[in-house]
Amino acid sequence: MKGKLSTANNHHTHNGDYTLRFSPVLNSNGLVHFIDHSRNKENTIGLTVDDRDFGYRVQREFPSVVADLIDLAVAIHASDRLAVQDLRREQSRICVVLPVRHPELLNTDSLQAKLENLLGSATGSRWTFDFQKRTVSGRIVEQQLVLPNDPEDCEVALWSGGLDALAGLYTKLQTSQTKSFMLFGTGSNNNMYARQEQVFKALQPSYPNRLNLCRVPIRFSQSSLHQKNKITRARGVVFTLLGAAYAYLMGKQVLCVHENGIGAINLPYRASAVGLDHSRSVHPLTLLMVSDVISELLGEEFRVHNPFLFWTKAEMCKALAEDGRSDLLPLTNSCDSPHRKPQQPIQCGYCSSCILRKQALAASTIEDKTRYIVPHGNRPAEDPSLHLRHMLVQVCTFRRLLGASDNPNFQWEALAKEFLALDEIVDRTAVAENLLPSDMQNRLLKLYQTYVAEWDTVESQIAAELLDKDGEQQAYSTAVTSLSLRDSCHD
Repeated sequence: MKGKLSTANNHHTHNGDYTLRFSPVLNSNGLVHFIDHSRNKENTIGLTVDDRDFGYRVQREFPSVVADLIDLAVAIHASDRLAVQDLRREQSRICVVLPVRHPELLNTDSLQAKLENLLGSATGSRWTFDFQKRTVSGRIVEQQLVLPNDPEDCEVALWSGGLDALAGLYTKLQTSQTKSFMLFGTGSNNNMYARQEQVFKALQPSYPNRLNLCRVPIRFSQSSLHQKNKITRARGVVFTLLGAAYAYLMGKQVLCVHENGIGAINLPYRASAVGLDHSRSVHPLTLLMVSDVISELLGEEFRVHNPFLFWTKAEMCKALAEDGRSDLLPLTNSCDSPHRKPQQPIQCGYCSSCILRKQALAASTIEDKTRYIVPHGNRPAEDPSLHLRHMLVQVCTFRRLLGASDNPNFQWEALAKEFLALDEIVDRTAVAENLLPSDMQNRLLKLYQTYVAEWDTVESQIAAELLDKDGEQQAYSTAVTSLSLRDSCHD
């Protein structure tokens, strides 16, 4: 349904660029009424969630507050996909109207503020929520009583189909001979779902009775004419909220996220870089804010924890390298913008995520059998060394700051002066990490020192794949030197 905005529809929604009015989130035939205030347009889109896998759980009854947590995650996902955001313009304002079972909990000033701060930080947009009373019955899984499944020693972790998720899980499987792992995946992309299942099935025979995969797909319908937002900044938040619901249903107060520290903290490559995406989806502060939202809603402490915050990606891959499991690597995806062109590899090989993947596998001395557009497909028209040059400028900055002194206090002072976010990370998350601030500083220093040392051993190898002409090598070296000198002028 499209047309001009009526006076009735505009009531209570004039303060946003977009308003999304959700009907109750259902297993089928759910709807979201989307209003674009800036263009004076509206339409209605189908929205469903398949949460049957939540039937495998410890809790006999399905807590209604967990059902609200799921609905909140689904609404954020749909809003983030449907409300097109231009990062070069003033931040979008998104108003979400959602029926829930416990509006008295979700409409409190405290929870609203935490939600708005979390999503503002993760997406760059301004979010407001109006939670109304849900008047229809719950989804099928909510109405079912189950015989509790109670794995003796289990851990719940997110399962994305990416290399870090695999490497983190594999490391834990190797270090614990008895623990079982309940993996959670979600999304609205069929290719992502296929990859999650493929990696899981390839790993499962090696660890019988220790792995279980739960997935909750979110699907749109009647949406082919609606322009989708390609930059889904809230994806990590949605993934974590749904994973937390699964962890709670499994009787756990902790959800694990496996992400290397370099990627999680994701410091800017250089002060003058423009247009490069620095996601905050698994940033330590984002995980802390998600934990606070979930804890307040559930009424008890809940933590989203990244046990690999102080590990490089290469360190995470060492267990795979030691066991010679190079067969698993091509099944995982790391690319920021996977390609779908016929006869071309899916992963580009030259975005920052692909380059970090290559760097990690080379530094951990495991054979990378993954096929990338660079170097295995048709080279792109644009310069494929752009992201590499920016990443190496950052490495040069780390090397310069860490090498200016042998005193850890002076090293931290220099690093934190250049990257102001580091002090805030320590100040706000050291307690959650069960560390003294000074100990956390030292562990972060070790993380970046290790990362620099890894690049020292593999830089020439990674650069060679992205350059195919003699002239390009000289231009590349000149460009990196120029960018490094330019950034050093900002000290």
